[in-house]
Parts: sequence; structure tokens; C-alpha cells
Amino acid sequence: MSLRHRIGLLYIPGALPCFENFGNLPTDLVYADAKVDNKPASEVLDMLIIPGGSLVESQSVTPDVKREIVKMADCGKFVLGICSGFQILSKHTDVGRLSTIPIIREGIGLLDVEFKPLICTDQVKATVVDTSFLTQEIGKDVQGFHCHTYGQINLQKNVKPILVSHVNQINYKRNPQDLLSGVSNKQGNIVGVLIHSLLDNNPTVLESIMKSVDINQTELLKIREANSNLLSKIKNEIGVSTGIYSNCQIKQRTPLFLMFTALGSGSGKTFIVSGIAGALKKRGFRVGIIKVAGDIRDTVPALYLIKEPIKEYSSIKIGESGWLPLDQVVEQSTKNHDFLLVEGAMSAFTGLLNENYQRPMSTVEVAVALGAPSIVIAACDQDGLEGALINTLNYLRTMKKLGINVKGVILNKLYISYITDEIKLIMKTAFSQLGVELLGMVPRLSFERRGMIPEVEIRYEDFGSEAMKAVEHHIDLELLVKTASPAQLTQVDYDAITAEFRKILTHSNLNE
Repeated sequence: MSLRHRIGLLYIPGALPCFENFGNLPTDLVYADAKVDNKPASEVLDMLIIPGGSLVESQSVTPDVKREIVKMADCGKFVLGICSGFQILSKHTDVGRLSTIPIIREGIGLLDVEFKPLICTDQVKATVVDTSFLTQEIGKDVQGFHCHTYGQINLQKNVKPILVSHVNQINYKRNPQDLLSGVSNKQGNIVGVLIHSLLDNNPTVLESIMKSVDINQTELLKIREANSNLLSKIKNEIGVSTGIYSNCQIKQRTPLFLMFTALGSGSGKTFIVSGIAGALKKRGFRVGIIKVAGDIRDTVPALYLIKEPIKEYSSIKIGESGWLPLDQVVEQSTKNHDFLLVEGAMSAFTGLLNENYQRPMSTVEVAVALGAPSIVIAACDQDGLEGALINTLNYLRTMKKLGINVKGVILNKLYISYITDEIKLIMKTAFSQLGVELLGMVPRLSFERRGMIPEVEIRYEDFGSEAMKAVEHHIDLELLVKTASPAQLTQVDYDAITAEFRKILTHSNLNE
């Protein structure tokens, strides 16, 4: 197919090439060698999109790629960096969110800005405040979503603001404010934005790009056809540049669900769910990821592996956090997937006693309303195996009393050197007496360092690879699939759940 204009999408480890659709504009992939059709990308492409991901943390942008980006900028071609791609175009990013000193990652420096930590995962409206090849209607409102850890932009002199987002939550707290979310170089051909799905949700943005690049409607149809071929090429790969591909697709008549919760934050829900998502995708399932509450960053490692976009249904609303009510999430998500993994927020019970907001306020309430099987992930690194077993058994009994359909347990971060067949039998028996299967025992892994910890600093390619390896080696995937079942949405008396929980807390023996 002959195209007058070609638009590249950077496809290297750490990039999220399917996190959004980018207006279905990309026609070509740009790999680490920065070539397209064996020619330098700057000679072939009219525009390059640098997607979000963990490009800054991964430091996977090669010298060849940097050189071609600079060449495109110098000759007036168009470059769009989104989120992490924006940070790559900047001077530098401080990724030391929980560090006592800044941890600096250098960018290319095409955009005269610096980044510091600031978390935002809101759906937003933003206002266009200046022109660029992306924004040509000053005062126009556009919409999309934020999903970033390093979002404080320090503006320098050789750059102009083009977008301001109107956000509600910053760093996990309700704090409505205007947040600078997009900038351009003075010439307007190099743009960085924090907002995802701008090209998908806003016809005016797409029209601005078409006008700037000189794409007419006839050519747009050809570009969309080329984009469809590009997506079919990359969708079956697990992750980016891994060489691991999905088998033929399994299609469930009625989509299956599994809800994952844990005894608390730090139990490894994101790690285990990401590994399961990748392993199921590899086996041919069309997997979807859903998060209870608003921190959709937890879904991104799994989305990196399974090549799926964030959608409005990716986040279940509880209280003032999250995007869509549960019934709408189920209705929309089941149209696109046949296996849905739902990751809970913090502990299953967190928020259950909070009466300041509209119900539901906890994972437990969502689990009861969803009616799907729940899996408990229990970390064994703090209290050891013995303490974790006691805590987990009590946790399971409480969940059962509250009406949760608990079907499985995964023991995580486990020291397994002394676990004999007899101990395994004891554990399986203890869980089976509650109607719960022991689905796996994942050993404590020695990779918990910067770059491998969600919400601190993460490299998706390393995290995803280790997660899939752990799941495929230590979890009974066949049994896990058999555990799943369709959602059975029910009307829930949230007051009754809270009352029962209060009763349990004041009762001296959970076994009674």
C-alpha cells in the first residue's frame, strides 16, 4: 500500500504500544535500531509517536532512537511524546519518589522542562491554552485520562504550555486544581502531553494533526488500514520484543471472572495478577484487567504483557475513587474479553467502616455484588508461613461470613526450603475445610529493587517477565481457570454487610 505520509510508533521494551489507540494513526513500528524499511526513521516518517510506559525507568531508548528523534525535530517533522514519552523528550526526570535524594534520569532535551514526582490517575477535562501541531483551537476543552507517577512539570523558558488539566486528586488525596499537562517547543512541531487517549477521544485533536501533517480523508482511510495491519502484527506478542506469542484464541460464550484480593498492600497482587494475565493471554484467552478504585497504575504491568488499552471500564468506582459503577464495568468489559481479572484495592476490608461516602467503599462490597469467585493472595514474608496461614484462615472465614465467594488461595513471598509434603498436605487440608483450593505457592524472589516495585519505580519488561515466570512455575493455571466463572451481579444491602462485619469484630471467636 502506497502512503503519502507515514507515522511511526516507538516499539521498544518499556513502551506501551497498545495502551491507547493513538487515533489509529501509526502505520509503522520503530524498533531499537531506529530504522523503518531498513532506512533511518527520520528519512521515512512524517511523524513519530513515543508512547507511555516505563521508558524513563527502563532507560531503553537507544542512542540510535535518540539520534533519529533529534533529526526529525531539526527538519521540522512532528514528534509526540505521551506521558513517559513526554519525559523522554524533556531535560530530565526525578524518579526518586520515595528517595531522600533526587534520582535523575536524563532525557533528550528537546522540550525545555523538568519532571518531579506527582501522582495522578484521574479522568480529566483539559483546556487548550496555546497552539501546536496537536492543538489549534485555543480555549477548546478536550478529555482523556492521567496515569502517571512523575507529573510535576517545571517549565523553563524555551517552551510554551499548550494544555492545562482540571484534576480532582493528586498524590492519593482529593485536591482539585489545574495541572499543566502539555507543552510544545516554540516551533510547535515537538509536543509532550501527560494526557492519554487525546487522539482517541477528541476529533479536534485528530483534525489538528491531519491539518498539520497534510492528511486528507482519503489518505486517512489508507492510514487506518495500515494501522489495522500493524495492530494484528503486534497484538499476539506477549510484552514487547519478547518473541513470546499467544496461541490461537479461546472464545468463551460467557466471559469468566476472577476477583483477586489480599491481606493488605504489599502482598504482591499486582505481581501475581500481571503474571496470570500474561500466562492466560499466552494460552489464547482474550484477557481484560479491571482495578477496584482509581489507581489504574496497578493494571499497567498486566496491560504491558497482554497489549490491551485502558478503557473507562478499567476502574470500578468506590466512594469518590474510580471511574465507573460496577454494573457498567461488567456490561462494557464483557463485550471485549472472555476472561476478566479484577484486582482489589489494598485489603478486601479497607474502607468497610468508612461511612463518609456513598457505598460501596471496599473491595469486599464489590466482591459480594460481583458474585464472581475470589482468590486471596497471602504474603508470607512478614509473619512467616505459620503466621501467614493463621492470618489467612481467619481472613477467609471472615470473607465467607460476609458472603464472598472465596474459591482459592495463593501463598506469595514464601520461604519454601523446609516445606515438606506433609506440610503441604496440612495446608491444603486446612484450606479445603473452608471450601478453598490452594492454587499455588510462589517463593520469595530476590528482585525487589528499584525498577521492580509498583508505585515506586518500575520497568515493565523486567517486572512482567518475572511475574509470568513465577506464575507459570508455581501456580496451577489449569485449576485456576476451572475456578473462574461468570459474574453474577446482585443487589447488595451494604448496611447489612457493614453490620455483619461489626458483629464479627466484636465476636471473640471467628470459628463460631
